[in-house]
Amino acid sequence: MQPKAFSYLRFSTPEQMKGDSFRRQTALAEEYVHRHGLALDTELTFRDLGVSAFRGRNARTGALGAFLRAVDDGLVPEGSFLLVESLDRVTRQDPWEALPVFQQVINAGVTIVTLQDGKTYSRAELRENPFRLMESLFVMVRAHEESATKARRLKAAWVGKRAKAQEKPLTSRVPAWIELDKASGAFHLIPDRAAVVQRIFAMAAEGAGQHRIAETLNREGVPTFGDNGTKRRAGMWHRSYVAKILGSPAAGGTLVPHQIEHGEGGRKVRKPLEALDKYYPAAVDAELFQRVQAMQGGEGIAPVVRGGADGASVRSLLAGLAKCPLCGGSMTRVAKGKRSKPVLVCAKAKAGAGCEYVSVHQDAVERTIIGNVGLIAGTMPSGDDTLDGTIANAETARDALGDAIENVLRAIERGEPSPTLTARLRELEGQREAMDAELRELHQRAMTVSTGAVLRRLDELDRLTKADPMDPAKVNAVLRQTFNAVVVDFTSGSLRLEWKQGGETGVTYGWPRERGEDGWKLAG
Repeated sequence: MQPKAFSYLRFSTPEQMKGDSFRRQTALAEEYVHRHGLALDTELTFRDLGVSAFRGRNARTGALGAFLRAVDDGLVPEGSFLLVESLDRVTRQDPWEALPVFQQVINAGVTIVTLQDGKTYSRAELRENPFRLMESLFVMVRAHEESATKARRLKAAWVGKRAKAQEKPLTSRVPAWIELDKASGAFHLIPDRAAVVQRIFAMAAEGAGQHRIAETLNREGVPTFGDNGTKRRAGMWHRSYVAKILGSPAAGGTLVPHQIEHGEGGRKVRKPLEALDKYYPAAVDAELFQRVQAMQGGEGIAPVVRGGADGASVRSLLAGLAKCPLCGGSMTRVAKGKRSKPVLVCAKAKAGAGCEYVSVHQDAVERTIIGNVGLIAGTMPSGDDTLDGTIANAETARDALGDAIENVLRAIERGEPSPTLTARLRELEGQREAMDAELRELHQRAMTVSTGAVLRRLDELDRLTKADPMDPAKVNAVLRQTFNAVVVDFTSGSLRLEWKQGGETGVTYGWPRERGEDGWKLAG
């Protein structure tokens, strides 16, 4: 009976599938089995297409992993042959990790054949000539270093591109409201699309939810964006795309590049890098962008504030802000019938998920807010005006880390790979990543809690509450920009307004309540 041969085809990237690598490796395998009288098994031919051996992912989850499982399951009989173009096609992992993979195949009684040079690796040969094992190890070392050097060079090239980002675009991919003039390398806003982005932010700042914004754009027939002519346009505006625009730093002119890193199990992870301010022309000014972000307490998409049944309006000044004094959860508006007055109740209690069902008249709470804007403004805690200095110090530290990283990269490029330098590079990159996160938070706070910013919002709140008619959505928007929460404390009959810059202001709205045998009653 002819010994079986199994072909192992591995590509570093899917793009290589477009070349002749597949054809070449297949032809080599067929030629070898014909010349040596082997039977090529076509049922268990492993084609680990598009999986890189550098991270060892194919040994764990791809074709090589499947082959090793087939060996363990007895599907690959002892005395079989594994045909590979070259040894580095099996693994480009660190040799310390690659050697056990190589040994596992050999110890199963399988002979590895490298078709490129016609060499074979089997238990008998390695026992007879141990130097063959050293030879295989040298091949693994070379393969790993070639892949590692390529990765370092690509990383260094990206660092260089970032350094020249103000002179030359990092990439031709741009947001849908921006176009790249390839001749000059300059970015330009697409006027009609930039106007739509500005309108989306303006509506969000006035308290409109994402559903309402999308509905308005659809109702008015505003054209969707697509992707600058390279992608078919959507048939309508969707809430998810509105959210994407509201959460995009590019709307304010900032690019946050990402790099692909390999996590556990070879899984690719997109890791954000240092943000590049003023990289794009800003579609919205910094203050408007930060106001919208502040309404939901951080980065990402603007919050959804529930309105009426049609989602078209905000029915409560404290939508998204009112908190239960007992459990700390959100309070929601309840109106039982057209003639009943709406009340605020704990959302958990309303859903039967715990807490206690205690209702507070919404009208009493809102009259207190409207009638005490001056008192609330007068008790405003001091804003944090020391942040400019803190930001400047943090930016200096980040620049120093960037210089240190470039020095290490140059040292690696000049000499042989050094584990010490590689470890130092990872350490510095981790420090810069932490510093970038700190700077993003500092800039966010500076736009939210500086004294000037808070005073401007309070002036706006005073103007909006005096308007006739008053727009609840706009009032709610400014309140959410100014406060983290408003605790409707029926145990004391007061509202506790928690400022974004820290601190709290208390305002009485009604008579306190106390818990009795029959539930919560007015105290006294």
